[in-house]
Amino acid sequence: MVLSQWIAGSSEEAGFLKLVLDHVSDCLVAVDTSGTIVLINQPYCRLLGGQADDFIGRHITDVVGPQTKLHLVARGEGSHIGYPLKVRGHQLITRQVPVLQDGRIIGAVGMALFSNLGALKRTFRRVAQAELALPEANKQWRSRFGMRDIVGEGGLMEAYRQSLEVVAGHDLPVLISGETGSGKELAAHAIHTNSSRSEGPFVWINCASIPGELIEAELFGYEGGAFTGARSRGKPGKFELASGGTLFLDEIGDMPLHLQGSLLRVLQTNEMVRVGGTTPVGVNVRIVCATNQSLPELARVGRFRQDLYYRLSVLPISVPSLRERNDIEFLARQLLTRIGERLGNETRNLSRKELASLGAYGWPGNVRELENVLTRFIVTGQLSVLPTHAPSRPEAEKASGLLKQRIRSQTAAEIRVALEKTGGNKREAAGLLGISRGHLHRLMKEQASDSDQARD
Repeated sequence: MVLSQWIAGSSEEAGFLKLVLDHVSDCLVAVDTSGTIVLINQPYCRLLGGQADDFIGRHITDVVGPQTKLHLVARGEGSHIGYPLKVRGHQLITRQVPVLQDGRIIGAVGMALFSNLGALKRTFRRVAQAELALPEANKQWRSRFGMRDIVGEGGLMEAYRQSLEVVAGHDLPVLISGETGSGKELAAHAIHTNSSRSEGPFVWINCASIPGELIEAELFGYEGGAFTGARSRGKPGKFELASGGTLFLDEIGDMPLHLQGSLLRVLQTNEMVRVGGTTPVGVNVRIVCATNQSLPELARVGRFRQDLYYRLSVLPISVPSLRERNDIEFLARQLLTRIGERLGNETRNLSRKELASLGAYGWPGNVRELENVLTRFIVTGQLSVLPTHAPSRPEAEKASGLLKQRIRSQTAAEIRVALEKTGGNKREAAGLLGISRGHLHRLMKEQASDSDQARD
């Protein structure tokens, strides 16, 4: 006998059972093996805003939403205890288990263990070591984007999305390169969302925005009293917060040299030590990095460890610049719709002349710059006056030369600091910088040569 036939029976036992279930304070629903609702109690009906007749006979995913697993449980695909389920704005913690008759599954029942977060929090406090008591901090670090957020059409974008899907399927380090504003962080989110770690945290840190003296504590955490101003109980670092998930290191090219060696060791041993600590802590994270700089060039001039570069670039991804894409009209229309919805404004349409001006521009700021231009267009009704050409080759070469000059200046500054800390001992200074003594000599020789040329 199937579950629906048993419940539909006119026996006094079945009627009494339904009466009892209506008096249960928490929500309860039952489905047959096809996922069709055959029983639902009054508390659940009140939460859904209807009567039992409105829901019986409908598929569970149509009523509760696609996030439920109850129809899968009814097909024999396991059970779920402590499963979080959001229904009509209410957060439920549920138990979803199969219903058996003579050893055969005839359906499944879903019950709310907690129908409000207050009850759940009170239980967490009473049962601090319970299975449901997940680290609160980790739950705040979630990926906000997926593959559907990478908007674009044409062969180049299709190949790009396919490469992201391939990379996401392998639990290895990823190095994302691309120009400023091209969507490197979006790619990192998509890789995490499509990976086997998607249920884990997605933790990020911008290596360029944190002072060098603080980034070590941010990455590895610290023990209580490790330095002046440290919390008495210590603080976990980003590696610990990302346990079981993904750690996204943005602007990896700006990580200080002395920390690159520590990062390399973590990648090699899957262990780290907090600042001021003495005990190794196991690390279970996937590393995804992004940069708008050439790491091979940084390695050549001594600003980035070559061995770390090889370790990070197992799966390289290159984000197409807007200039390389031929879908700017499609992208502009899609962005206009999204921006209008976000701002609550009516979506404006671009004229053929305006679309042509977008296509003629060089877009040094890539998609981020395009989104800013379109946002101003929606708000003001005017499309900003745009140049009709990309930066010229002399301009690009000048920018490249300035970047190389900045890199050399930063390198010279770090060498001076290392020599000061070691009292002029070149061997110790090289060790502090994470490079060989011969490499240090070459860098110092290049700097001396640059100084001579500047005097000439």
